[in-house]
Amino acid sequence: MPLKIILLLDSYTLQAWQFELVKSLKESGYAQLVACVINQTPKLSGKKSLLVYRTYRWCDRKLFSTHPDAFAQKSIQEILNWNVPALEVSPIQKKYSDFFEKSDLERIKSYQPDLIIRLGFRILTGGILTLPRLGVWSFHHGDPDYYRGGPPAFWEVMNAKPITGVVLQQLTEKLDQGKVLYSSFSQTDPLSVDRNANRIFWKSAFFPLRVIQQIELIGEEAWLNSLEQQPPEGNPVSPLLRPPSTLSMLFLLGDLVFRNVVRKIKALTKKPHWEIGYINQNEFDWNTNTVPKNPMLLPVAEPKTSYLADPFPVEYGGDTFLFYEDFDKKTQKGKIGCGKLTETGLSNQKLVLEEDWHLSYPFSFEQDGEHFLIPESADNGKIYRYRVRNFPYEWEKGEVFFPFEGYDPTILRYDNKYWLFINQRLHPGISPFDELFLYWCTDFLNPVWHAHPLNPIVSDVRFSRPAGAIFLEGKRPIRPAQDSGLRYGHQVIFREIKKLTETEYQEETVGFLSAAGVKGALGVHTFNQAGGKVFLDFYYKR
Repeated sequence: MPLKIILLLDSYTLQAWQFELVKSLKESGYAQLVACVINQTPKLSGKKSLLVYRTYRWCDRKLFSTHPDAFAQKSIQEILNWNVPALEVSPIQKKYSDFFEKSDLERIKSYQPDLIIRLGFRILTGGILTLPRLGVWSFHHGDPDYYRGGPPAFWEVMNAKPITGVVLQQLTEKLDQGKVLYSSFSQTDPLSVDRNANRIFWKSAFFPLRVIQQIELIGEEAWLNSLEQQPPEGNPVSPLLRPPSTLSMLFLLGDLVFRNVVRKIKALTKKPHWEIGYINQNEFDWNTNTVPKNPMLLPVAEPKTSYLADPFPVEYGGDTFLFYEDFDKKTQKGKIGCGKLTETGLSNQKLVLEEDWHLSYPFSFEQDGEHFLIPESADNGKIYRYRVRNFPYEWEKGEVFFPFEGYDPTILRYDNKYWLFINQRLHPGISPFDELFLYWCTDFLNPVWHAHPLNPIVSDVRFSRPAGAIFLEGKRPIRPAQDSGLRYGHQVIFREIKKLTETEYQEETVGFLSAAGVKGALGVHTFNQAGGKVFLDFYYKR
């Protein structure tokens, strides 16, 4: 049975991300929208922001306008076949909160809602919070462990916090301290609050449906039990923040401008550069978490015009061959190259794959003695698979392997199935770094992909995107993941896969690998092993 849902709105006009949220629920089959409660006296929460803050936000929005715009205005009645009843209410308004009268609560209760989603009104108190059996769901567009209150996505930019969080929570009387139903983290935009907010608001539009699907999958009782296992509410440790005073805003703005002028100068004078290196496997220690100081770096023929990244080694005929991304700095396009590993570097380096679109992450896979390359080709909106014709330099024209956009495809053969780990974005406004999706099939040569019901299985920029082939540590499958929280390619996180079935997925962090020991390196973002060696790529600014 679909869950009965009531929406709390300030008007029929929604922001675009809210419109997407409501539309996805209505079209899902998991939810039945039984009523909209429309606030007849909407009011701002708290005092009007000061002029300097409002001027800054206006300028930010004009200078760094985003498309698609999460805050564009759309009428809820534009949704196809919209026929949801409306209840007009005028709540009792206190300084910062809204309180429903008993008669209004009875009207809402008559629709027997399973849950209520708050997309309007101010801070809610009183009987509305306990009226639906699954609670009132609301967003905090920020990390409640970092701050409560608001403005959303503002303080992370001003305070140069690397990541910006967003949670869907079950409301209680305590501000931003409800049960967390879903959470996610994105890389903070270093310059624009509007761009920073745009990403997390678009992403949050899909949270309610994901939670509802989880309830459908595991059952309501198990889901409620999982909420009960969250720590009890205590005294909040995070500060309650509001828009800054005029003086504070001026200081924050000065610091923001200074940081970004310095950042821009560095970007103009020092460009991204990657180098591939390796260490012997017996030198790699999980407990140190850093690369040894002197890895063997593979020379690049033209370091001013190209770089090599994404190393994928393959043992063949007693030799180790290395496939990699060969990136042209002038055209900003990647191709796939290959070379034979020798004691002094790579020999017989050749381009093996080139398309009209960017290629990278040349994931190699062997099936029944036949070799395949499955590189990233997200720029063309599909993933292609290439079969070997004459190993390692000749490959057949690619065939569509996965018919959707995706980033860093990684295959794991496990439990008589082929599992595809791939970064995707459900909406153009969402970052491709943030969310990892999982699919499975039973026939690698003719795949029919089934989406995992818990997709995305990871929603966190710190360990979502694949960073190399999944490997076994003893009997434990370990998934290398990119940590792009601080910057793209910051470090590799090792995630042990604890559960992997058609209906379950669970992983946890067991280690990480940073480039702190490598002189000049700012990061590392690929980890692969073969031939007794660990292959890595290092990020520089040169």
